[in-house]
Amino acid sequence: MANITQLKHLEHIEDEMLNHGVDGCTASVSAMKEMLKMLGKKPSAGYMQTKWDGAPSVVCGKHPITGRFFVGTKSVFNKEPKLCHFDDDVDVYYSGDLAVKLKASLKYFKELEINGVVQGDLLFTEKDKKTVTINDENLITFTPNTITYGIPVDTDIGKTISSAKIGVVFHTHYSGEDLSSMTAGAGAPTSEFANTVNCAVIENDTPMADVSVPVTTLQLFERNTNTIESMCKKSGKFLDTLVDNMGTSGSKKYHIASYLKQFFNNEIKEGRSISDSKKAIKSIAEFYREKMNKEVEKMKSVQKQAERRKQMYDGIQYLEDNMTEFDAMFTLYRKMQENKEIVIKALDNLESFRTFVQTDMGYKVTGPEGYVLHHDGDMIKLVNRIEFSYNNFTLAKSWR
Repeated sequence: MANITQLKHLEHIEDEMLNHGVDGCTASVSAMKEMLKMLGKKPSAGYMQTKWDGAPSVVCGKHPITGRFFVGTKSVFNKEPKLCHFDDDVDVYYSGDLAVKLKASLKYFKELEINGVVQGDLLFTEKDKKTVTINDENLITFTPNTITYGIPVDTDIGKTISSAKIGVVFHTHYSGEDLSSMTAGAGAPTSEFANTVNCAVIENDTPMADVSVPVTTLQLFERNTNTIESMCKKSGKFLDTLVDNMGTSGSKKYHIASYLKQFFNNEIKEGRSISDSKKAIKSIAEFYREKMNKEVEKMKSVQKQAERRKQMYDGIQYLEDNMTEFDAMFTLYRKMQENKEIVIKALDNLESFRTFVQTDMGYKVTGPEGYVLHHDGDMIKLVNRIEFSYNNFTLAKSWR
């Protein structure tokens, strides 16, 4: 769970062992221990945010050197940053609906008089809102990405959204003397922003003070965490070996280890969970063989085809030679998911907004996107991947 310099991508808590081996696994355990304190309402250094499914991700504020207000996407952190000070700048770098949203951001976020640089997820512009009745409740709705959010119209936040031209949830602030070296920190100083009816700035602090978790659930979470910690130690050497064999170039590109995260994402896309480690081993073998056969077909020469086939056979052999280790790794992965799901279930009950996905049959109730834990300078996300990520993979994104 590496420290975040610039918030370009958050990792799932169960994936950190695939990213960093035993160190990643140990960091995930540390995060779980912090969550145990938070759920049990004990003193904690952790900080939890609700993850809103907004799009695009907007970075804005005063340029640390020039002091000029700008907006942009995560590309403001590129070596050649795409900074937008005027509408003409937006037209240079962007097009379509994204350009429209960034122009609205440029116009209205300037009214907030932001000091410094912040990042957030755009939730709506004026044309994105509509009032509907779902389950006999009048809601003002908007669909920035996959999830449709419904806010009761007669609440304070509903009234704020109704009159706003744009809505955003700012979740990160940056520190540093220039954009390229800025470091991310949890939260944004929204209390210091100027008030304007044109901007609905949604707070995303998870109301942990309101959490109520049965003692038996806390005990289960603690037992699971202890089990995971023990499993991390037993699988540590193998996890490190997997990380050492992952890569995007040379022979590592075709090692079976480099296909693990692809495999997990494919299972999610197909709506399948890793519930049986032995079935998972069989499935990864089939997935890897299919991917490698496609690589073989790409090769124009017989010699290159033979080389790819040998790499595939070596990968399958590596799996067969390490069946026990792969079984333990898949079991560990699933145990992490189980513990994560305990936290998500407890936190989902705290949220006052409604969340849906749009289907051919109408609105279907779904859970929030997930949560982000900030701990010891790290950020890690907790997402119900079988629900949210499946929807994300299979439903069209309205802003595209």
